[in-house]
Amino acid sequence: MDNLFIQAVLIFVVAAIGYLSSFFASSGLNRPLIMGMLIGLVLGDLKTGIITGATLELVWLGAMAIGASNPPDMTSGSILGTAYVITTNADPAAAVLLAVPVSMLMITLWNFVMMTIIPLLAAKADAYAGQGNSKGVDRMHHVANLVQTIPLAFFVALAFYLGQPVIERVVENIPPFITSGLDYAMSIIPAIGLALIARMILTKKLAAFLFLGFILSAYFEMSIIGITSVAVIIVALWAFNTNQTARKEVENGNEF
Repeated sequence: MDNLFIQAVLIFVVAAIGYLSSFFASSGLNRPLIMGMLIGLVLGDLKTGIITGATLELVWLGAMAIGASNPPDMTSGSILGTAYVITTNADPAAAVLLAVPVSMLMITLWNFVMMTIIPLLAAKADAYAGQGNSKGVDRMHHVANLVQTIPLAFFVALAFYLGQPVIERVVENIPPFITSGLDYAMSIIPAIGLALIARMILTKKLAAFLFLGFILSAYFEMSIIGITSVAVIIVALWAFNTNQTARKEVENGNEF
């Protein structure tokens, strides 16, 4: 059997795993680092797969679904971007040039499925629920997962099988105003994601630690490992002193 065909089948399996991330309790299986690692295993270059996946993580760092707005499809972009780097021996940064347009094309297909087929399955599930048929509801749930997973995974595997030239021709035929818009959008998405995360976790008590990490990085050029080590020490001291204070208060309370 053709080695390329076997690789395409394995990539179909990897893509299916990525698209089933929400089925597995949104475990993050579709993250670029995971997809890149798996593609590295499939194509026999684990190191490049991990490096490329880590590079693409920066692109989709703040990508998240907010309401009805869905971010570009990181699963297909990560898989085909990593495969492109490994098969052409390109620089991992080159994966972004292919991953972003591909992810936008695939999210369009995903949105089409969500707007046309899934509502029909949801209506059928509602009918089963009205009849008290729990097995019918479960069946519609599993069918919906397959409908979302199999077509998308198939197109990802087909794109890999057809090869880089076909993908590049598709990307080249995208109008310039769309590609330039994608560049702006992908530049803004990480900033929005970081702002949303900061809004959720940033409090008056924690703000000082955020600025401390920024200062260590910007002015002292400390590495991430160094900043993490400082953070671990601060947390340990804080936890130890807090426990000691609480213990003394309890002991004083018991004495009286």
